[in-house]
Amino acid sequence: MIGHFPYTGGRFGGQLMERRRIVRVLAMSGAGLWTQQRFRAAPLLQAQDASRPELLPLFPLDLVLLPHTNLPLHIFEPRYKEMIGDCLRNGWEFGMLAVHDQSVTAFGCTASITKVLERFPDGRMNIIVRGQRRFEISELNDQKSYLRGTPEFFDDDPAELPSSDLLERSMALYSRLKELAKIETQVIQDVPRSTDTQLSYRLIAGVPGELTWLQHLLELRSERKRLELVADYLEELIEEFESAPNKQRAPSQRIAAVTFSSRGLRPSRPSRGSLP
Repeated sequence: MIGHFPYTGGRFGGQLMERRRIVRVLAMSGAGLWTQQRFRAAPLLQAQDASRPELLPLFPLDLVLLPHTNLPLHIFEPRYKEMIGDCLRNGWEFGMLAVHDQSVTAFGCTASITKVLERFPDGRMNIIVRGQRRFEISELNDQKSYLRGTPEFFDDDPAELPSSDLLERSMALYSRLKELAKIETQVIQDVPRSTDTQLSYRLIAGVPGELTWLQHLLELRSERKRLELVADYLEELIEEFESAPNKQRAPSQRIAAVTFSSRGLRPSRPSRGSLP
């Protein structure tokens, strides 16, 4: 396995800042369309299930895509316009890998293109993707304009299931957070149910979090441990929200900073706290 590898994309800082801004803008425009149409996404997803390349196209980005999470993306770099075009023509998934401190983690999540929201004359696209399968990259290939890799897929330990008490606590915390906060990126997510598989990912979908902590969730193979972490995290967010604006408290270093506004919670720039 290759662990982490350096990112050599060029003009890195400017591209990441632009992507971050575009993702935030798209979150709301995508949310409106999602509410109206639910994208009629089945044909694209079925096509992608039917054809999977041996080499997985890779898209490094300064965020963590988790399974069962819907994410709006603006595709504007030439190599990624080519990559998304290849995926659409062939019905492929692509792999998203988190970039941190100018290196790319080898663990990621595949993304299925569920909807092309808009195409521009210069080839740019606004799309919605959905997190699917987790993988670890064992080998890299740079024969195309975009990076590709050999994935080794993995799943959870079937013996590591959460208790009924933990499921109940997690759902109650999620419901409480929804009562207290308006988090824009949650609007385009599915409504979680206690009977869902990998409930932890569904509860945290669209909730702001520190990158290395989310990466830790991605790599964990125990749903029980993952759901415990998510429940504790939601509890901290609720405490942060209930303490604002009258009580000023520094947020925990292992979660994203949270600010209060008349519209509810919104994420500030993620911290660099350590894993729990």
